Amino acid sequence: MREKLLIGSFWLSFFNIVCKILGFIYLIPWLKFMGTIHNQQTAQAIYNVAYLPYALFLSLGTAGFPSGIAKKIAELNINGNKNQIKELFKSGLIVMEIIGILSALLMFIFAPTLSKISPIVDHTAGITAIRSLCFSLLIIPILSALRGYFQGLNYSFPFGVSQLLEQLVRVVCILVGTYLIRVQFNGSILSAVILSTFASSIGGIVAFLYLLFIGKKRNLFQLKDFYFLPLKSISHMKGLAIDIIKESLPFVYVGSAISILQLIDQFSLKVLYSLFFPQSSLSELQTLYTLASANPNKLAPVLLGIIGSITISALPLISTVKSKPELLQGTSQILRLAFTFLLPTSIGMIILCNPLNTLFFGFNLDGSRYLSATIISTSLLGIFTIVLSILQALSFHKKAMQITSITLLLKLIIQIPCIYLFKGYGLSIATIICTMFTTIIAYRFLSRKFDINPIKYNRKYYSRLVYSTIVMTILSLLILKIISSVYKFESTLQLFFLISLIGCLGGVVFSVTLFRNKFISKLGKLF
Repeated sequence: MREKLLIGSFWLSFFNIVCKILGFIYLIPWLKFMGTIHNQQTAQAIYNVAYLPYALFLSLGTAGFPSGIAKKIAELNINGNKNQIKELFKSGLIVMEIIGILSALLMFIFAPTLSKISPIVDHTAGITAIRSLCFSLLIIPILSALRGYFQGLNYSFPFGVSQLLEQLVRVVCILVGTYLIRVQFNGSILSAVILSTFASSIGGIVAFLYLLFIGKKRNLFQLKDFYFLPLKSISHMKGLAIDIIKESLPFVYVGSAISILQLIDQFSLKVLYSLFFPQSSLSELQTLYTLASANPNKLAPVLLGIIGSITISALPLISTVKSKPELLQGTSQILRLAFTFLLPTSIGMIILCNPLNTLFFGFNLDGSRYLSATIISTSLLGIFTIVLSILQALSFHKKAMQITSITLLLKLIIQIPCIYLFKGYGLSIATIICTMFTTIIAYRFLSRKFDINPIKYNRKYYSRLVYSTIVMTILSLLILKIISSVYKFESTLQLFFLISLIGCLGGVVFSVTLFRNKFISKLGKLF
């Protein structure tokens, strides 16, 4: 299990990291194409107002179903039920496309309402931007079904390549299109944002064609499986389709939690801020939303990329464990991987939050502080996601859904005093409080139910992990202080160099400190 988990996580993590890097590196030229700081903030606000509802509908339509399909296929694959796997896949395609059509229609219909309750000045622009993403909802569900199929069969490499292709095509379309619209033809900000949102559809099509090619080449399915089936055939597969829906609905709900939390931030900010601080204008609120939510949520989710990779690799494997020792070993490895990535990376990003924020969004101390708060809340969301995914892999769907509901309810309640007391910081503080509380509940349930304690099982490793992170933090802060006192970093290239230098040095120090015994052993063999 450990070997499969590590291999799967490696490939998915590698492609996820590249995708996440592409997903925020493009912001540097994209924002520059927009022009002034005010134009940049407007573009970010409109983009985010469109993308968050899209992310929710996408989560509702896709987040859970691929995982449900993957879990079911993994179980069938162990028993060698190839015919059932293919039938399940065909049924999954039908279910996903129906969901995609319904999601697209709902988002199109409710676009005016979604725009009106969001903290932006131009609601007409918000409506147009939201509706520009509807076409993507017709494509991505089918792509997600394909990915669930590959995930269930443990084909991690093509899964990862499809993600990379999707992101690469998307980024290229965004940058080329925005440059032509804003720089060459002096077009509107709205036109550039619409093209940027529509680029996700083009990326999805390319990724779908790639998986279609790979699947056909490896004889995993036939092209006729993708044809619209006659009603008679659909009726024949009704039972399997219902099984998929039953298996997937808990994943859908839990997988949508992060998107729902972000939407709560978006819509509650306007209502609560206007209530508590009525003297604030809508323009000021839009700026606050951009600094406290839109901007940080472009950078911080890089932390969730690796978590997603671990979850995708772990879910099919954990669902097939047969004994308590296997479960203890599996959950321990998953949590080790998660903490090993999240702890140093989140600390490193907090250390570099000022140069990071300046590099992407221009110098703004408030923006840097908001970014730090969002990094902390996102890291906790990552652990929350991992623990709930383990529960779901073990078929404790009801418990996972209960914990998700408690999290969302707590967020709604805590958000009110947090925004009143801490204003924009209240968004992250509320998320930190509710996810910490419910993650502890989920972990205690897992420990008591199976009489295992994965963290205690690896306590020596976690002690080394904390020690290594402390060493990395001290040295990184020291190096950053020395370099910053000698030389001022102002240009994009200089800031990029600074971030890369500190990041690389911090990573080396952390790795050597954590794995020093292994390094010493290997050096001893060499000499």
